[in-house]
Amino acid sequence: MMAVAKSQPTDFADLYEVWMRIRNKMNIMENLPRDFGIDEQLKLSEIHTIQAIGSTKENNNRIIADILGITPSAVSQMVAKLTRRDLVKKVRGLRNDKEVSLELTEKGRTAFKCHEKTHADVYKRIAAGVGTLKKEELEVISRIFSAMESVYDQQIRDLSANKNVSETERSD
Repeated sequence: MMAVAKSQPTDFADLYEVWMRIRNKMNIMENLPRDFGIDEQLKLSEIHTIQAIGSTKENNNRIIADILGITPSAVSQMVAKLTRRDLVKKVRGLRNDKEVSLELTEKGRTAFKCHEKTHADVYKRIAAGVGTLKKEELEVISRIFSAMESVYDQQIRDLSANKNVSETERSD
């Protein structure tokens, strides 16, 4: 897939169109299993869960969910899958006997390290395309991403509330 030659965005609608194009490409990548130095291929959701666990010493499902921007239930399902594949293990008693923390297995650490190299390469390639950014430019980009995340968070809450209302109406 080649980058489409587009003019520079002139307003938020143009910028949002670029974001949607990037998001669509990321969705395509999400479903393409990739090699991360182990005997099986992983999807991006799997390796990003491994990355979040490997990068966060004191963690649990809720902390990993917050990092990834998904629900604790989704993390729990992914952790179960990664545990069955010997990439992640659950450990009790780091803080107390009730809390379950997550750790990478040796196989998980291998995938984590390979993914870290992949990220470093991606960061390097993006930085080469963008050039050096001033602190103020980074702050503007950060504000845009923060605003977009807030809008999406609110839309998720609204859609979830509407879904619950619709389900209640159907059961009447």
